Amino acid sequence: MALPVARIRTSVTAAVIAIGLAVTAHAATRCVKPSGVIRRNIAARLGCAGNVYSTISDAVAASSADDVIYVLSGKYSEMVSIPSTLSGLMLIGQNPNNTIVDATGQANGFLDQASDVTIEDFTVENAEHEGILIEGRAAVCRVGECTPSAPQITGVTIADNIVENNDKALTSGPACPATGNVPAAPAFEQEDCGEGVHVDGAAFSTVSDNLISNNAGGVLLTDETNPNNNNVVDGNTVKDNTPDCGITLPSHPPNGSPPNVGTESFGVFNDTIANNLSEDNGAAGTGVFAPTPGTASYGHVIVGNRLIGNTNPGVVFHSHAPDQKISHVSVIGNFISGNGAEPNVDATGDGPANPTGIEVFADPHAEPLNGINIAGNTIKKESTGIWVGAPGWADCGSDPTPCYNVDAHLNNFQPRSVGISNQGDSGSVMVNGVENYWGCGKGPGGNPACATATGNVSDEPFLNKHASIGGNP
Repeated sequence: MALPVARIRTSVTAAVIAIGLAVTAHAATRCVKPSGVIRRNIAARLGCAGNVYSTISDAVAASSADDVIYVLSGKYSEMVSIPSTLSGLMLIGQNPNNTIVDATGQANGFLDQASDVTIEDFTVENAEHEGILIEGRAAVCRVGECTPSAPQITGVTIADNIVENNDKALTSGPACPATGNVPAAPAFEQEDCGEGVHVDGAAFSTVSDNLISNNAGGVLLTDETNPNNNNVVDGNTVKDNTPDCGITLPSHPPNGSPPNVGTESFGVFNDTIANNLSEDNGAAGTGVFAPTPGTASYGHVIVGNRLIGNTNPGVVFHSHAPDQKISHVSVIGNFISGNGAEPNVDATGDGPANPTGIEVFADPHAEPLNGINIAGNTIKKESTGIWVGAPGWADCGSDPTPCYNVDAHLNNFQPRSVGISNQGDSGSVMVNGVENYWGCGKGPGGNPACATATGNVSDEPFLNKHASIGGNP
């Protein structure tokens, strides 16, 4: 089979343009093949400089910033670590179906600690923890305060890879203990070993057009080492990842360490989750979580995704603690169908008991949630379209009443379902549900075929035909 040199070069050029770099005079091209031998004419076509390497790690060790590494098809049994000094490094596989990084017995397939790195066209499999991990050095913590120990990683591109069958250390507990020479996962990753692709403390980076399947979870964006912000997760197929979510945006205490619970987190904010298929995963299709005091996940846009057949609702918000922040998140133009329930959200057991499209949950101790905008979604094959709950929460304190507000407009609900269910106290929790289509032209409860609204929901005026701004199958 002829080598796809033109495709590789086009990919590299596009990546260079996309992240705003110029090809510097000192950049070199290195080639990798398991045998360590490439025919001269092929090496010339690829522009290989110097030796041909038999491992990707050896090629990385020989590289400088802004170099390009072409990896020809074959199986590479290794963990590839990219140090912070190799900014702008590009690692390009020949074909994701047969350019395989087998990380059996290793923590990760790829560990990147540098900015502006591209990892493209690989299969990454069998890692004990993450298949691909973007993570800087651990934060420095003193009593009650943590600060990053290194600059934020920026401009990373993870594209067109197959990331499958990772998180091998996960036990049936579930827990992710130490295995061999691989340490245990941090406390806040014990239930998923960090998932298939994990972006920790990075900004302005992209995870796009990957197939991410059969890991403990799909894509994880967190803030243990630095803020996590302005990243894009776009065009991925994320499916069959159990027991965890497809795409998750949780804020964690610094370093994911229990002693730092209550210390202000660095924050997960302004990320975009767009045009992905998240299907048949073990928890939510997409989740936004602030689990402990001081954590913050906010300002995200979840747009144009297909969220289908997940064990928990298609989109889930969890707010579990005081002094946390979940606000100003938009869920727009998604197609949501056939997802599950989540009755046991926490010790109260007060989550949605029936299959639900979008769940917005806050327990009685959580901070008020505002700026949640749910618009233009089509929700099918769910008992409840949008479930909003703050069970037991009847006191807004010094905040204006209601203090827990959700906007839901231009959504299409399933006939004969509950379109919007507000389970919160009527004085504290308000859902503005005007201008939705309730499965028929007569509005909520207008006839037996229409969807209904329960609790404190404003529902007039309503649409008399299917909204068409987005979220269609």
